[in-house]
Amino acid sequence: MQRGTIYKRHGAWFVVYRVTEIVDGQPLRKQRTHRLASVSDEYRTAKDVRLLADDHLRPVNVGAVAAEGSLTVSDFAEKFFLPTMELKKKPSTTKFYRDLVKNHIEPLLGDLRLKDVSTRDVQRLLDARAHLAQPSVLRIKTGASAILSHALRLGFLKGTNVAREARAEGKRSDPDTYAYSLAEIFWMLERLPEPARTVVAVAAFAGLRESELRGLQWPDYDGQFLDVQRSVWRTHVGDVKTAESKKKVPVIDPLRKILDAHRRKNGSAKWIFAGDKMGRPLHLDNLARRVIRPVVGGRWHGWHAFRRGLGTVLFGLGVPAEIASVILRHADVAITQEHYILLKSQREGRAAMRRLGRIVRQKLDVPNRRKRSTPRK
Repeated sequence: MQRGTIYKRHGAWFVVYRVTEIVDGQPLRKQRTHRLASVSDEYRTAKDVRLLADDHLRPVNVGAVAAEGSLTVSDFAEKFFLPTMELKKKPSTTKFYRDLVKNHIEPLLGDLRLKDVSTRDVQRLLDARAHLAQPSVLRIKTGASAILSHALRLGFLKGTNVAREARAEGKRSDPDTYAYSLAEIFWMLERLPEPARTVVAVAAFAGLRESELRGLQWPDYDGQFLDVQRSVWRTHVGDVKTAESKKKVPVIDPLRKILDAHRRKNGSAKWIFAGDKMGRPLHLDNLARRVIRPVVGGRWHGWHAFRRGLGTVLFGLGVPAEIASVILRHADVAITQEHYILLKSQREGRAAMRRLGRIVRQKLDVPNRRKRSTPRK
């Protein structure tokens, strides 16, 4: 057990001791000096400050300070945290953490050693970004907390996550919760060219996320359902957001007519919404910027507003939130209730979608499918 060497210099008491730190990937014993107190009537001799020295050295002596805790926050993020995120998280989530480290963590916390980071340091980081919207500051706190939590899980730090007590302030702003109405959707469908018209129809009447729209392939559509199996973010093809998201979505009659017409022209492609290059899916942000915005103008509120719109329309039709949750494939009905104001079973979901289909069919003047007069032989 270390007791350190106490000495007096320039009117103050200091203790010198040794710690093991990681330097260039290798453990190395290094000498450290800590100021204990000013020389005063209370602290006249080395014996008077011995308790202060023992308190300071206690974490070192009980093994509460890991050698890896000497890594800077930047080194830890690059060598341990971000590689783990790349292995376990989706590419979009990995990009979020990489951008957060580069733009926010490294400038203000990067040079600090992991073991030296305090709640005050995290608060200083959040205060420096208080000019941003509050959701952005909250995401910065989430990132800082995730880095320190990973260090705790690896045993590089001991104790609690110091980021938890920091408070994220920022500019208050109204959340983007716009939901397209049926009138707005019909207005778009009357004016948009293909394939934008079909993409908008699927987004509006099936409630798929943007990445799920891009991930649709023709085998996923059987004329009755859209089987959501994958998502596409940029050039990355991966799994859907949650286990609940990987389900079949009922296709209403008017949407079936639109999709069938689209398949007659584009059914040879792999993707339902195929791009122009290298057999990749259509880039929907580019489609919105180049085709939809010039037509729609200020009525455009992004792809997710179609998903919110479907939830709101279903709610207006008297569909219970539990049923709307099934159609939207939410993991928790509370998400539907809180964010979509918006189905206990697939059967009830299909019934609700049929009611929506009748409304859309009347507006778009789409004839109903004829019933067979004689049974098939």
